Amino acid sequence: MLSFPVTRGIRGAITVDVNTEAAITNAACRLTKTMMAANQVDIEEIACIIFSVTQDLDAGFPAAGARLAGLTETPLFCTNEVPVPGSLPRCIRALMLVSTNSTLSEMRHIYLGEAASLRPDLAASTGLLELDEALSPTPMPSVQAPTYRQTILNIVPYQAGKPISELQREQGLTDIIKLASNENPLGPSPKAITALEDSLGSLNIYPDGNCFELREALAQRLGVSGMQLIFGNGSDEVIKMLGLTFLEPGDEVLICEPTFSEYAYVTHLMGAKLRTLPLASHAFDLEAMSLAINPRTKMVFVCNPNNPTGAYVSQEKVNAFLAKIPDNVLVVFDEAYYEYVTAKDYPDTLSYVRTGQNVVVLRTFSKIYGLAGLRVGYGVAPKHIARLVHRVREPFNINGAAQIGALAALEDDDHIRRSQEVNNSGKSWLYQELSSLGLKYVPTETNFIFFNLEQDSQAVYQKLLGEGVIARSGAIFGCPTWLRVTIGTKEQNHRFIQALKRALDR
Repeated sequence: MLSFPVTRGIRGAITVDVNTEAAITNAACRLTKTMMAANQVDIEEIACIIFSVTQDLDAGFPAAGARLAGLTETPLFCTNEVPVPGSLPRCIRALMLVSTNSTLSEMRHIYLGEAASLRPDLAASTGLLELDEALSPTPMPSVQAPTYRQTILNIVPYQAGKPISELQREQGLTDIIKLASNENPLGPSPKAITALEDSLGSLNIYPDGNCFELREALAQRLGVSGMQLIFGNGSDEVIKMLGLTFLEPGDEVLICEPTFSEYAYVTHLMGAKLRTLPLASHAFDLEAMSLAINPRTKMVFVCNPNNPTGAYVSQEKVNAFLAKIPDNVLVVFDEAYYEYVTAKDYPDTLSYVRTGQNVVVLRTFSKIYGLAGLRVGYGVAPKHIARLVHRVREPFNINGAAQIGALAALEDDDHIRRSQEVNNSGKSWLYQELSSLGLKYVPTETNFIFFNLEQDSQAVYQKLLGEGVIARSGAIFGCPTWLRVTIGTKEQNHRFIQALKRALDR
């Protein structure tokens, strides 16, 4: 490290599949952010970026990708390259000039995807990831308050899907369907309902603090020992327990965005620093994330399938990713929609837990089991991780009704199978209808679909509310033209499409 800054050049390259504005813009954004992240470069330290693209790409779009990455005032230059026989097709190259104290040997050059073949010697190197995601603190009231932890000002309160009762109060509607929060449209397991009805007379008794019966049944089903299970008031609480156990100020957490907001919540709650990268093909960009690990990285979250997009990363990509992760980094796979997945190459993440790697897998009874109102989630961890997390669990954190309902739902295979069938058929039908409306969607491995309206989704969301249909605007995820809809029953899906057509004037 030098004692004074000098100008250095960071090289990078990436390929795109097609010569379109969206493909080139997204690739250039990904490349720019990864180059900055791997070299701990702030926007103010970038003097300029020179982009060159092969003749088969439009040179007018890489700058838009850099702007998307936040470089709104940085000088940018884009040009087509002179044709070179045998060169890699559809390639974007970048030269980022930065003011830095790093030496030449410390610079990390980024070659992503097929572009790694251009410079395998440089592509093999890994770098340090730092992305500054400065959130504007929410102003505190002027009333004098006790001294508080400044890190809580970075926490953005969770925005839940609008409750049915709230829409009833606001607009006086009585016929409402909620397709906003990815709940099971078939409701809870009938076996769970019966078990809960039979248990109402024991509500005066404290629950089993160790969840013994549920723990034993779930452990047997998953092929792990009971103590490897970490139960929480929803998987949200398990995420919080992981943060309470492992995160301290100075630690860093790595994610891709847009994704589930609880990862950011627990990071800020514990005073750690959040580092983010953009998604790749609507799923977590494991290649860029592997380059992003630095000595301060303590925890990595991988939402798979991802919420809100529904896309997933494969077994092959997860294997390659974990092979590059240091032993002192905890990797958390959030698989809330695991039971809905149909992809054959979806990763078997529990196999990493069984071999003792620093991997935690999160799942829930809120989705396909239909018990969102009872709040039961769980993590599966190797024993050396689980022992630590159990120390921060509050007593009786899983109430008695939740334990009884979850145990009964776990054994209701018919309900699971029927829920999967309804979801798969509804998914296929909604794909056809959205395509007929000319709307592009992300193929999903979940019970929701994320699609692009190519207009203000908040306005469409409001029109749907007037029809008694609650969906989820993409604006809260930073995707202002996108809408997320839960796959419902046949009747609900038809009602949604009819309401959507009216909202779009089609």
